[in-house]
Amino acid sequence: MRDSAFVILLPLVCLAYGSGCREPDQITRYRVPKQQPAAASDSREMLVAVTEREGKVYFFKIVGSSAQLTPILSQVKRFLQNVQFSADGVLTWQLPPGWTERKGSGMRIATLVLNQKNQSSLEMAISTLRQTNPDWNAYLTSNLNRWRGQLGLPPLSGESADRAFEKIDARDTTIYLANLEASSANNNAATLPQQPRRPSRSVAGFDASLVRGTPAPGWKPGPVTGMRKACFRLQTDDQALEVTVIPAGGNLLANVNRWRGQLKLDRLNQQQLTEQTAEINAGNLDGQYIVITGAKETILAAIFPRASGGSWFVKLRGDSKLVDAQKASFKSFVASLRFGPVFQ
Repeated sequence: MRDSAFVILLPLVCLAYGSGCREPDQITRYRVPKQQPAAASDSREMLVAVTEREGKVYFFKIVGSSAQLTPILSQVKRFLQNVQFSADGVLTWQLPPGWTERKGSGMRIATLVLNQKNQSSLEMAISTLRQTNPDWNAYLTSNLNRWRGQLGLPPLSGESADRAFEKIDARDTTIYLANLEASSANNNAATLPQQPRRPSRSVAGFDASLVRGTPAPGWKPGPVTGMRKACFRLQTDDQALEVTVIPAGGNLLANVNRWRGQLKLDRLNQQQLTEQTAEINAGNLDGQYIVITGAKETILAAIFPRASGGSWFVKLRGDSKLVDAQKASFKSFVASLRFGPVFQ
């Protein structure tokens, strides 16, 4: 982009915001800074460590730029070497100097904040899931390729996948560390996005200060009030559905059983819940996805941990026939979501 100023017709602004433009034939001028080529140091990088104990898998994940992550790699390795399990099987660690800890909820155990001199802080998300594949190497490879996909990198297999992990001997367990970088040589690799500016007006269907995304074609904005930070609706002649995004507390099992109760279904136990959930992603967040099918209605839900505690609940509920037709659209919507304050 060579010119630093452009004349933009108001109808184009209307299209960008979707609604709210009333003034005819007005011309608005904006100063747009020149786009500078992304430096190699701005390439997106991910450090992910994995360990397992008694059927549970524990993840340590940091996402940032190469300039941020490269200097702390040795410190992260020393941190991982001190990870251990208590006598009753609880994961424990020692905070390095300058790090702080925020308590997690649900599948996120904790968020560690890595404060760096002269740079913005980084966050290490520590979470746990039940191991869904008894073949540990296959499980590691599937997760490796999921993370690589988030960076726009192609999948690996066999020895190439094995070499992507560095084994770290912790106090009483082995930790597998992957250092992934979205190389600028990879056409599909994404560089770190600039932090979006807070919009000057609300985007229809979203509380844009907390959540942003791309609704599916045909979805109409609904009321964003109270706990609802996003809302969309779809109506056909005899079918309807509603999509909401809500921050709330409570563990996954309790919320799933509450939704099942709404559809007059029996409660699940933890083992049944594990069998019915799958992994799903929204930006850098790893979450869980479940389908709850009742006699007439179906609920689709994706649940993501919040750094400040609690979870984001992305829920679609409606008539089963319409919901079935919108499953792919819902997953695309979930994948598009970015949550504040960093929107990554």
